[in-house]
Amino acid sequence: MSGLPYLNKLRKPELVEFAEQTDLRDYIEYNKNELAVALDKHLRDNKTIFAGEKKLADYYKRLAAPLRGGSPVKRESAETPVTEKKKPGRKPTKQKEEEAATDPARRSEAETPAKTPARASARAVRALNVESALPPSPAVVSQAIDRQTAKVREGIEQAWTSSGVLERSNALRACLSSLKAIETVVLVLEGGSVLKELIPWRYLTTTPAVSAANIPSLPIKVPDLFVLVSGAFWAPFTLWALTGLILPLVAAYFFNLSGGASTRRTRSTSSRASFDPLAFNIAKALLVYIVYAGHFTFWDVFSHFTIEKVSVSVPGEWAGMLTGTAIGVIGTLYEAILRH
Repeated sequence: MSGLPYLNKLRKPELVEFAEQTDLRDYIEYNKNELAVALDKHLRDNKTIFAGEKKLADYYKRLAAPLRGGSPVKRESAETPVTEKKKPGRKPTKQKEEEAATDPARRSEAETPAKTPARASARAVRALNVESALPPSPAVVSQAIDRQTAKVREGIEQAWTSSGVLERSNALRACLSSLKAIETVVLVLEGGSVLKELIPWRYLTTTPAVSAANIPSLPIKVPDLFVLVSGAFWAPFTLWALTGLILPLVAAYFFNLSGGASTRRTRSTSSRASFDPLAFNIAKALLVYIVYAGHFTFWDVFSHFTIEKVSVSVPGEWAGMLTGTAIGVIGTLYEAILRH
């Protein structure tokens, strides 16, 4: 006997449960009728595997049952037409049809039974279509959404890992997470501002406009490097280099408190020379205040115009330089606290 009628009587959530239990592939895309046919074929093909399941016992019991056909004699007698006997008091069928054709009331009464099965079958078809169009149970829908979300998340994670952005960002973070990196950033910011102010830009040419691409004409300017052979460049740049880098490094080398402490701890006379960042920032702050705030000209080596030129070139002027030294002092103290 076929187990398909048994499956057709079940609801779609029950069929979905059977499909999940037997690992039927792509069952979500089927409607109820297609799922019943696919599940029937799947259970037949894998009868030896799922025959012991309790939930599928009714299906395999109907599958193993013999066909209901009766004996050949009964089928032959059932197929033999039986002649209807005319009963007294009843009119022949032809006479009823003629009377129904003449009488409108009887004609509508005669058409009503004929229309009723058609209407019932149409309602059954509509109900079947509505049931097929209904989504499966909420648990199945949530499981499908979770699977799709997991696939999308795995794809995004693989793309992010293969791009190497995380590794590069970690390397950049490790490079910048030091006091030397902070001091370098401050010096580059100050030196770049001074060079931008001291080196002018000279007009070179203009690119032609491209009307088809809606690109206007653009002027091209290049830095005027001839200023490097003049005193107007070297006087301010030398003053900034002395006050912002050279003299603070000299002070940090000789007033090296961290180097002396490390030498006493290791009891080594040949310790490697280093610069004390705290002494560097303190010396720089003193020089900035004396030179740029007090206009100390180094015994008339630099003019007041040169001092003002350097002070104006740095963002925040001499107060901005003091801010950079304050950041260095705070960074030095914080690094020392973390180290101990």
